[in-house]
Amino acid sequence: MTKNPRKTADDTVGNRPPMRFLTTPSEQLRRSVKTSERIAAALVEDVIREGLQPGDRLPNEAAMTERFGVGRGSLREALRILEVYGLISLKAGPGGGPVLQAVDPREVGRTFSLYLSLRGARIAELIEARLFIEPMVARLAAENRDPEALRRLENVLKAEAAADGEEYRYLDAANDFHYVVASMTGNNVFDLVATALKELYTTKVVAAGIAALTVQPSICLEHREIGQAVLDGRADDAERLMREHMTFYLGSLRNTEPNFTRSQITWG
Repeated sequence: MTKNPRKTADDTVGNRPPMRFLTTPSEQLRRSVKTSERIAAALVEDVIREGLQPGDRLPNEAAMTERFGVGRGSLREALRILEVYGLISLKAGPGGGPVLQAVDPREVGRTFSLYLSLRGARIAELIEARLFIEPMVARLAAENRDPEALRRLENVLKAEAAADGEEYRYLDAANDFHYVVASMTGNNVFDLVATALKELYTTKVVAAGIAALTVQPSICLEHREIGQAVLDGRADDAERLMREHMTFYLGSLRNTEPNFTRSQITWG
């Protein structure tokens, strides 16, 4: 009988396939759903069905453990799941408990950053995604004639004009412009993805200390032109102007801060 050749260090380590962090759909289906996840999902359904709003409280711990027939450990784990996703905050002490929070695109962006980090995605890829998405966001915003959304845009354009020349106020106002336009598409999926990617990009730019480099003297005028096209319902112009605007500013960032754009997206 022929003996198996002796394994080398390369056989056991060097040739080992890389760790895989993302599961396939079939693997997800085979995975058993934990009790805490079922409770968390049921609570989300309660929020939707009952039309609960930010600031509303969920039932107290005793009521929920009785309803679901589980111990405190499973219930608290379920609440922590919802807390991690930013749906609730857990307040301690008398009168505390789980309180609903508004859906925050920054939390969605932070979750994106975890999975993008595991995939080795880089800032340049985030820039490419925004170059593709933002012009379509402007088009959809112009086509969606929601009066409340148009009022929000008018207000943010006024705030940006008023802040022109005051660097830090203006940076906030310029960021608000993109945030508001990204929330105007009338498509809930698109709104959340666009605002989350915008928040993720802004977070990384601010953390790198280069936010001021993304602002040029002409940006206020360009925002006004894009915003006016949206307000007027000129979808073709809104898309074109936003594409030109994003191509120039994100392209400038790649040229002036190549190390930043080549860096990997980190979680947080």
